[in-house]
Amino acid sequence: MAAPRDAEIRKDVQTYYGQVLKKSADLQTSACVTAARLVPKHIREALRNVHEEVSSRYYGCGLVIPECLENCWILDLGSGSGRDCYVLSQLVGERGHVTGIDMTESQVEVAKKYIEYHMEKYGFQTPNVTFLHGYIENLEETGIKNESYDIVM
Repeated sequence: MAAPRDAEIRKDVQTYYGQVLKKSADLQTSACVTAARLVPKHIREALRNVHEEVSSRYYGCGLVIPECLENCWILDLGSGSGRDCYVLSQLVGERGHVTGIDMTESQVEVAKKYIEYHMEKYGFQTPNVTFLHGYIENLEETGIKNESYDIVM
């Protein structure tokens, strides 16, 4: 169990990401500004396929995507509204899988809201993405098993 101060910090973070922020432009810091680099064409195309509400609620620090992701199982820690998960779900294909976990329930709700939208857009028969509400420091509570993913982001 988290110490009282840890619980207070978690609550502050959840409030910020779940209630204060409504879109990327609301960020109150530039801590995650990264140098602009040319993004490969297949990644730009995958980003264009992500629903606008999901993309507008992206608060991350950039996406590093390894090569050769087809059929991989990926775990995204702190997945937020799911932008990176939806990009990755296109790249792993129907036989791969992406699981996103975030401690902010409202972010997870946004991510889950668009599963069908994205699967239809990608032409996938069944969803290859799952979103879980939970804490990355306690993955067992969410049912995530050791050594069940190829890549952790």
